[in-house]
Amino acid sequence: MDKNFLSSQIGQQLRFYRQQRQLSLDELSEITGVSKPMLGQIERGASNPTVAVLWKIASGLQVPLASFLMKNPSIKLIREDEQPFFKEDHDLFEAFTNFALPGIPLENYRIRMHPGCLHQSEATSIGVTKMITVYSGVLCIEIGGEKHTLQKGDAISFSTDVQQTYQNSYEDICEFHMTIHYSSPYMNAQTSC
Repeated sequence: MDKNFLSSQIGQQLRFYRQQRQLSLDELSEITGVSKPMLGQIERGASNPTVAVLWKIASGLQVPLASFLMKNPSIKLIREDEQPFFKEDHDLFEAFTNFALPGIPLENYRIRMHPGCLHQSEATSIGVTKMITVYSGVLCIEIGGEKHTLQKGDAISFSTDVQQTYQNSYEDICEFHMTIHYSSPYMNAQTSC
């Protein structure tokens, strides 16, 4: 996905969510922990935020992170080569969006970690749960100081209110599926009739 297009799309989505909630940039900064100047740059498409910054914004707004990446959230079928994705950690961590719709309190990702990848995910608010199933390779994950090694077919779920460290110390690519579930009142209100 073209970087300029992605920056513009993220900015448009951010402006949409901010205006939908009738928030000023100051108010948005307060609930997300991201500075007002940075939020303004992102809205204008002048800055491509890191995943950590985008995660803070998504958590503050209580929307799936992937909702910033999808051009048409009503798509039901996304071919593998059309899946929105982002890369982190020197392109060793790749996350492909499989499913995320505004108002639905979950999102699905296919994650690919190349050998030597070390990826950290900051703690988020209570009420967010991650569920992981490993499809290939070996995933070493530390959740709030507790270490686990997952091999093909292994699964784990946990609350994201603690920091997580994901590592692939092996020679093969590790690929896994991650579902993120939001149980906040705002997300649940969006799904009710």
